[in-house]
Amino acid sequence: MTPPRLIPLIRSLSLGAVLLLPVAAFAAKEEVLLDFKRISRDGPEGPVYRCYEYAWNDWNKKIIDLPGKGALIQASSGKGNLGESKTMLKLHKTPIIEIDYVIGNANQAGSLNFKLIDKDGTEWSWPIPLSGLARGADQRLRIDLTKPGTEAKAGKTPGMDLAKLHTWEIIGDWGAAKVEVLLVRVVGFKS
Repeated sequence: MTPPRLIPLIRSLSLGAVLLLPVAAFAAKEEVLLDFKRISRDGPEGPVYRCYEYAWNDWNKKIIDLPGKGALIQASSGKGNLGESKTMLKLHKTPIIEIDYVIGNANQAGSLNFKLIDKDGTEWSWPIPLSGLARGADQRLRIDLTKPGTEAKAGKTPGMDLAKLHTWEIIGDWGAAKVEVLLVRVVGFKS
């Protein structure tokens, strides 16, 4: 038999557990979609595996892969991009993403952009702010992919088909300012 003075304590603890249950049940589940920290090589002379497949223009050969830290863009200008064509990335189950990045001390660029192109040619992009943010500190930008930041090109079917993506890119602002940004990861949240 439970002593009478423990009954209110047990009831309080039980009520507290019940009240916390919905919070845990509805907490967003984070899923790493692009991990710039993960770099591997297939043998000493084999290919390098990373989450992006190319870097073009002024960013070509200006990306330093830092295992466990990310992909460091150290470019003379914002006239460049990195990304992946024919991507297997699907974002329809994680339409809210967050981009983790760090702005370097030598950065002079005001922004970058995250761009998606779906299989029918629709191009949407969202700005990644750099100016006015602390250098050397972790930054996290939340983007709702169901709302376009800028529609650069309309495809055959209106809207971005997050289940049928062709390309994702991080692109510069095409200005002359030096870029120094560490890309860490892109995470998505299941709805």
